[in-house]
Amino acid sequence: MVEHDLDEWYRLYHRDVFAYIGYQVRSRHDVEDIAQEVFVRVLVGADRFQGLAAPKTWILAIARRAVADWYRKKRIKNLFSLSEIHDVPSDEPSLYERAELSAKEAALREALLSLKKDDRDVIVLRMIHDFSTEETAAIFGWTSAKTRTKLHRALKKLQELLGGDPLFQQVIQEAAEKGVSFR
Repeated sequence: MVEHDLDEWYRLYHRDVFAYIGYQVRSRHDVEDIAQEVFVRVLVGADRFQGLAAPKTWILAIARRAVADWYRKKRIKNLFSLSEIHDVPSDEPSLYERAELSAKEAALREALLSLKKDDRDVIVLRMIHDFSTEETAAIFGWTSAKTRTKLHRALKKLQELLGGDPLFQQVIQEAAEKGVSFR
């Protein structure tokens, strides 16, 4: 693996990594920290990249594990630190997020955050990042059939959460265009 490839991967995929992590974590500071960790892992593990999947798929699989590790460390830190009890993040988006996100994006974000991690991840990868079923399955280590089933069920849960919100009509339309049914 030559260094030029790593620079190219960063240039091509850093926005996807930041966006993916941004749908998982509320704080921009934490998003930046986790993204940095992802690219350190990419750098360290580049010699193990075998090309069995696309580089973007491989990098987002690393991002998924980095987010899981971050939550695990945060949970352990909270168990052992009384000062962390008072630093519970607010359900209210930060000023930066309010400026950055439209009302529709904020509603979708909140609904996504209330889903289980796998449900949220499969929706983000398939519907927001436009990964194919096969690419998404590769990231999760699932079969294509399981990925389609998980997406269908996750979108049903999202539909229940958003109810009659006009935002969800847009999500339904995009899902139908990708061949996902809600029936």
